[in-house]
Formats: sequence, C-alpha cells, structure tokens
Amino acid sequence: MNFKLKTLVAALALSAVATSANAAISSGASNGNSEFVFSAWDSVAGVGYTYDLNWDKAFTDVVGIDQATTVTGNALLAANAVVQSSLIGTNGIIFDGALTGLPFASASNVQWNLGAFDNAGRTRLLMTQGDSGLPFVSTNNQVKAAVTLFGAYTPATNGFITAPADDTYAVTNDTNGNAYAGSATFGGNNFNGNLADTSSFLGASANMYFLAPTTQASSAAQALQQQLFSFDGKAIVAKTYLQGNEWRLQVAAVQAVPEPETNAMMLAGLGLMGFIARRRRNNLAK
Repeated sequence: MNFKLKTLVAALALSAVATSANAAISSGASNGNSEFVFSAWDSVAGVGYTYDLNWDKAFTDVVGIDQATTVTGNALLAANAVVQSSLIGTNGIIFDGALTGLPFASASNVQWNLGAFDNAGRTRLLMTQGDSGLPFVSTNNQVKAAVTLFGAYTPATNGFITAPADDTYAVTNDTNGNAYAGSATFGGNNFNGNLADTSSFLGASANMYFLAPTTQASSAAQALQQQLFSFDGKAIVAKTYLQGNEWRLQVAAVQAVPEPETNAMMLAGLGLMGFIARRRRNNLAK
C-alpha cells in the first residue's frame, strides 16, 4: 500500500508484503495473529472499503507474545498492552500513509475502524474506540464473540482480498455478507452488539484499546481487562485526515490533551506566580 512506514515498522511491513504475496488478509488461522485491518464504509450508500495493511503477526510485533506465569495454579498473564519502543518513530509516529483510492469527498456519512486480534492463547483484541466514547464490553465472552466475527470477516472465502499488493483494498457492499465492512455480522461499529462502539467518522481520531481476559481460564466469570494502548504514558491514537485530495491513516503515540479544568488551574497558577513576581519587583523598587 506504499505506506512509507516509519522506523522498524517499515522493515516489518515491507517484509510482510514480500512474504505474503498472493495471500489473503491474515485472519490468525495459522499463528493466532491477525493483521491490522482498516475498514471504512458509507452508512448511507452502503459501500465499504477495506485495506490490507500488509502487517502479519501484528500482536507479536507490537504488543509481544502472550506469556503466562503460573502462580498458585492459575495462569496469570501480564497486560503487555504497551507498544514496543523500537516501533516509535519521529514525533511518536508508528506509521502514516495514504489510503489510496478512498473516494469519499464528504466525511459526514463515512465511518471507519482499525483493529487486530490474537487468539493463540487468551483472546486479545486491539481496537479503536469510536466517537461516542462508550465503554466497550462487560464480559470476556463478548470479546471472544467479536474476535470470532473478525476472523470470519477476513478470509478469502468471503470474497475478500486474495492478492495483497501496493494500494490494495476491497470494495464491498451488503451482498458480500461478512466481507462487507459495514455488515451487522462483522459489526460495522459494534461487532453484532458485542462491542459497544468501535467506529469514528472519517477525519476523526480514536484511541486504541487492548481488550482481553485476565487469565486463560475458560470460566465466563474471569476478569476482563480493558486497557488504553500506550507508549511511555502516551496514548496510541489512530486518525484519518485529508491531505490535499487524499485520505491518510496515521497511528502515533500522542500526549494527552489536558482537561479544561487542568488548563484553568494552570492559568490560575501562572497568574498567581506573575502577581507574586510583580509584588517582589515593586518591593525592591521602593
């Protein structure tokens, strides 16, 4: 897709392109790792575009292998929801590239999401959180159901992308079943109701979240982990933006914007410091 990926990501992605020629988007069937998949769909026209980012083994490269540590008979797993430092480029950018061929001139009806999953051990999911800001899920079974739908969305048997190459995308509609990005089964923005909201409107930014059971236990009562994906305390944010006449996708580590209350406190503090400094100058002048 000619993403001009940054730092180590460039080598990883280009290697994936070279080794995955004439293959469908990886759905994790062979190694448990799906690729990162970007999907956009016009909710009014009912047309979807799905891009193969040509990045196999996304979880291994970004989050790391899921490692279990046995403590008192239970398999306890580290969060691992932190991107590797070697993947961070200039200005925190992991990758930034053109969504060549994305035709939408207006963003008002177009939604998008970005995600990947791993089901080699526990079921792990990296997914954007949508514009509504709602919490994702309440149980691990919902995460597992969403990953199952994600896996059904990607194979070539659904008439999906069968030969990844530069600028590769699939154009789909509701006649393509699970392969349609906006389908109720794949989820559009909710994975058939299993995830609360995963889509943002074109031109917006979305935080990436890590979702997984806390352990590999099969019990439905096991704890659910929902963690903001981050690097060095900075959130990993995906955004779509228009540059010239071309839509682009960027994923980067972004410093959180202070809340309005925080800004107000900072301004008040600066004002107080200025007042004290002026009094000192006035006292010295006397």
